[in-house]
Amino acid sequence: MTIKNEKEYQDYEARIEHLITRGTALGDMELLSDDEKAEFTKLSEALNEYGRAYHPLPGRMSTLLTEAILSQVKERGLKQKDAARMIGISATTFSDLLHGRRPLSFDVARSLHKVLGVPADVVLA
Repeated sequence: MTIKNEKEYQDYEARIEHLITRGTALGDMELLSDDEKAEFTKLSEALNEYGRAYHPLPGRMSTLLTEAILSQVKERGLKQKDAARMIGISATTFSDLLHGRRPLSFDVARSLHKVLGVPADVVLA
């Protein structure tokens, strides 16, 4: 189950809210039917995946950007430490960015685009 756009995201959120309300009314989510529980799980996974890509938590990079960076690193046959050096940051900082432990600065965002060739629309998303 993959969410393709913001409208689907909102529809999935509404559906999962309905299932939560139903489970609460029954007294426990475990009292939902097996089909409803399976749907809840699939909706949760899809919402989480879309959220990490398009609605990342503050200070965390979108999974779309992380994937684009790693794709460029692989495509160019680079090691992460070499890519970090090319964009002017330490290997530790590069790793921290990819794992959401450090926010993305404007200068690094610009370097990701200019030096590594990460598409600007992905960097700015």
